[in-house]
Amino acid sequence: MNSQPKWAILDLETRCNLALAREVLDLAPCVDPLEVCQRLVEQGHAESSGFLKLPFHEPVCGAVLLAERREAAPAAPIVATGCLCWRADEAPLEGFVGSFFESIAGRVCVGFNSTGFDLPLMELWASRMRLAAPAYFDSPHSPRVAPALNCDLQREAAGSHGRVGRFDLLCKFHGLPGKPGMSGKDVESMVASGRLDEVQAYNVTDVLQSFLLLLHLQVRSGALTREAATGSAKRAIELTRSEVGGRLPSASRAWELLTASLDACAKAPIADAG
Repeated sequence: MNSQPKWAILDLETRCNLALAREVLDLAPCVDPLEVCQRLVEQGHAESSGFLKLPFHEPVCGAVLLAERREAAPAAPIVATGCLCWRADEAPLEGFVGSFFESIAGRVCVGFNSTGFDLPLMELWASRMRLAAPAYFDSPHSPRVAPALNCDLQREAAGSHGRVGRFDLLCKFHGLPGKPGMSGKDVESMVASGRLDEVQAYNVTDVLQSFLLLLHLQVRSGALTREAATGSAKRAIELTRSEVGGRLPSASRAWELLTASLDACAKAPIADAG
């Protein structure tokens, strides 16, 4: 039996759950989405930072990069084996929620603030949709109850008391390109303007860079050599280029955004031993 660890590197992009927000605020359907969001903040349905509380987030894009270790030796790479990508205009959310929990079962979940946002949000949507996921919700070997199966980069990079700032800063500190000229706060307006393919490209760049940050942590702990990390990074970049880039129209804004980020990742120290 192969007892080597497996990882699920994940990230979600969300917009305001307008149906719930309009019900809670008693607003007519004609009220502009941006005004709905502003009213939620004004009426206390957001954190002090202005970030909406979990039930008001509706996923519009999601990605999970799967990776595994096939040998225990530090010289053996962490191999990216596949990528689950979803966006709201291609398939129903319910199907993605089910696939999400199937894909992360038995794996170490990796993300930035994944324990505070991504995983709890998906738990809420699984509950709302009445989806059964016993391998996640009713297993002692689940990230929900086993800390060893959670690698939240916001905490792991500098310890539980380290203040690493935002994801973009953590990436740039490690020589990665970081955010491609946009952030989560732009998703609402991009979805409204029909640019969901760009949101998906942005989402995937976050997932890939989360994996590259994981490689840094693995090298730091002695679990992975520098050379093995370089090989692991190159494979993940090429897998993302083929599996995700190949689905986007060539020369589209989304394809250009993704390609520019992948090219920059390929030049980062973790992927370019030279």
